[in-house]
Amino acid sequence: MKPRSAIAKGKRLEKFIAEEIEEMGLGKATRTPGSGSGRIKSDIFANIPFSIEAKHHAKISILDWIDQAKKDAERGNYHTEKWAVVFNDFRKGEFQDLYVTIDFWEFLKLLKKDSEPMIKKSDRELKFEIQRLVDIARRVIKKLD
Repeated sequence: MKPRSAIAKGKRLEKFIAEEIEEMGLGKATRTPGSGSGRIKSDIFANIPFSIEAKHHAKISILDWIDQAKKDAERGNYHTEKWAVVFNDFRKGEFQDLYVTIDFWEFLKLLKKDSEPMIKKSDRELKFEIQRLVDIARRVIKKLD
């Protein structure tokens, strides 16, 4: 593969990832011009807590990619644990199957955060608002009978 087409292939993946981040409602995302060569070291500039390294290679070198992602996260002023490597499975075609690799401990934190209740403590004011709503609903039902 010629270097120009390899660069274009990487840019397509970066653009696709940025579009999908926006599509999921996670805020504005763009590919980083120069692919991390400037002040912003990750391949994707987004309002998410991970430095993203995008890889669009037929040969998977996951440990090398992880090393690069960690280094970029550190140089880009991210937490060194908050890195992610996104790569494509070429057996399925372009962008059919994308995978992400993150630090195991960060993965557990995400699972824990997802499992925490939305309301941690009872909210006294909310309780009174709900009680008022129930009372109003009862009065309306009584008038309809």
